[in-house]
Amino acid sequence: DHGQTWQLGETAPQAGVNECEVVELAEGRLLLNMRNYDREVRARQVAVSDDGGKSWHDQRHDRTLVAPTCQASIRRIRWPAQGQPGVILFSNPASPNSREKLTVRASYDDAQTWPDSRVLHAGSSAYSCLCSLPDGQVGCLYERDNYKQIVWARFNLEWLQAEQEPR
Repeated sequence: DHGQTWQLGETAPQAGVNECEVVELAEGRLLLNMRNYDREVRARQVAVSDDGGKSWHDQRHDRTLVAPTCQASIRRIRWPAQGQPGVILFSNPASPNSREKLTVRASYDDAQTWPDSRVLHAGSSAYSCLCSLPDGQVGCLYERDNYKQIVWARFNLEWLQAEQEPR
């Protein structure tokens, strides 16, 4: 009902995760992307819901999404249409041991693979938040320089696919 009413869903099946974000997949399922406390695998965890978040299943590590223990952001920026694939973006500090190397990744197959990625900031970086902008570009608000700065970056999808500087 477009956010008019809310219901509490279930938690992820396995413990050791928090700071979750959800993205809707093309067929209506939900993907839960979670901060991971399992230090044996330094990557994000994901789970899927087929019932609008009432329950979650298939919780696993997404080993492509390398991460220290830190928040991340995931957003759908385009739905599949007119022969074009949908696009989901993901941002996080993509380093296994420290909060650095803020990276943006793109998936064109509902977060199954992440073929395109670019480092937005190579140095100290932490929490980030992606958003779609009215002009079709993407915004990313993120912490950097040991939490001394909050920075706004703007880029387009082509930036992830070609060598050019973000604006």
